[in-house]
Amino acid sequence: MLFPPATDSKIAHLDQFWRDYRSGLPQPQVIRTASTPLGQTDVDVVICGGTLGLLVGTALQQRGWATLIVERGTLQGREQEWNISRAELDNLLELELLPAEALAEAIVTEYNPGRVGFHGGGEYWVKDVLNLGVSPRILLDHLKGKFLHLGGQVRENSPFTGAIVHPDGVAVTAGLTYRGRLLLDCMGYFSPISRQTRYQLYGHDRPDGICLVVGGCATGIKPCSWGDLIYTFTAIENHYQYFWEAFPALDGRTTYLFTYGDLHPDRGGIQELWAAYCRLLPQYQDTDPAEIKFHRVLGGFFPAYRTNPLLPAWDRILSLGDSGGYQSPLSFSGFGAMVRHLPRLVQALTEALEGNYLARADLCYVQPYQPNIAVTWLFQRVMRVEMGREVAPHSVNRILDLVFREMSQLPPAVMRTFLQDVVQFPALTQTMVRMLLADPLLIAQVVAQVGMGTVLDWFKHYLGLGLYEIWQNFPPGQDFRARRQWEGWSFGAGRDRVAGVY
Repeated sequence: MLFPPATDSKIAHLDQFWRDYRSGLPQPQVIRTASTPLGQTDVDVVICGGTLGLLVGTALQQRGWATLIVERGTLQGREQEWNISRAELDNLLELELLPAEALAEAIVTEYNPGRVGFHGGGEYWVKDVLNLGVSPRILLDHLKGKFLHLGGQVRENSPFTGAIVHPDGVAVTAGLTYRGRLLLDCMGYFSPISRQTRYQLYGHDRPDGICLVVGGCATGIKPCSWGDLIYTFTAIENHYQYFWEAFPALDGRTTYLFTYGDLHPDRGGIQELWAAYCRLLPQYQDTDPAEIKFHRVLGGFFPAYRTNPLLPAWDRILSLGDSGGYQSPLSFSGFGAMVRHLPRLVQALTEALEGNYLARADLCYVQPYQPNIAVTWLFQRVMRVEMGREVAPHSVNRILDLVFREMSQLPPAVMRTFLQDVVQFPALTQTMVRMLLADPLLIAQVVAQVGMGTVLDWFKHYLGLGLYEIWQNFPPGQDFRARRQWEGWSFGAGRDRVAGVY
């Protein structure tokens, strides 16, 4: 296999960051408060982090709110494609953020169907899930052009260093100081604002789980018309179950190897995962290693928290997207989650700015609890192998094959919505009942493996999902908080528009 220059040093750098993070990063202190008024503001909204922030920033600027985006580097998309479904992407058209022809240009690949399969089990096929490959570079270039045309401001190469919350605004320092009514944090998983928020609310920012991932885009791999959404062909190795994804790409085929873990000091890191990727990729893609030539490689890890979405800790500051924990602990699809929530967020933020509902108590309603995401924690826990615990080599494969085998016997929307991170109470209930009847001994083994405490915690969110399924049928209230509460019920029940209804 042929890799781009400096691949080894890139993987080593990522691995060192993983080990530093596992040991504990210094506690950030970037947000302070002041009792004196700020006075005149420069803009309505300051957004820190432009990659996903440009989505909400363009929508707010289009509605007349003066918006400034500060970005630590250059505001441009990467080469690696984002995979998403058509139903999610159509939100950009409905919000009129892009014309149809611009969105069509950004969609550089399309495939169907997607495969799900587990070693020793069956293969299950689904259509229209993560089947579009979007070029971040093209998409963000169109959005940035529109944002600037509407009068939005961008400050590139301006890393965020701190902010002071005043009673009437926020002073944000990113090279210069910018004054706004509202600060939106879109700086991603390791945002210093979201990390300080967790210290403020919970006393620490240690995640409950970790997803490690490596991969890249290469030519020379045998052509294949479908994608893999989650696939295994090995048993547990080194206390990790390895999972694969694969998608057709504009300049080759993109493959990812990912696994779930925690911060245990004996766990392997990015370098060990990369070694497994290089060893197993030719077998996975049934390709001669000498034929595989990489254009780009990537690696990293995603922290996951059971307390997501992240509530605000101060007035006038809200973390969105990956910073706010919108993504599922299974997929970590930050782009898809942000696009799915975008219509709700834009409406909520517009009303918040219009009515000056910018206190922490108001903004908490913009970041509602989502039981449909919380229930997926049990699945992540099942897919994770605890250090020091001996489990059967194929235990993860067996339980996941049971899950998807039973879902495949239900209407296609069941599997499709689950893979889109939109779990719904009727579908989940039928799947769980079918699993229990099909293999009660295996379910009992899973309960013993994860512990009764984990199961009871899951059952709490499962009941919440059932209640939200009922409450989302009530008409929304008339004031700001009541409307946000109803939106929370709807999204929390998995009944947002793009999910489809089962």
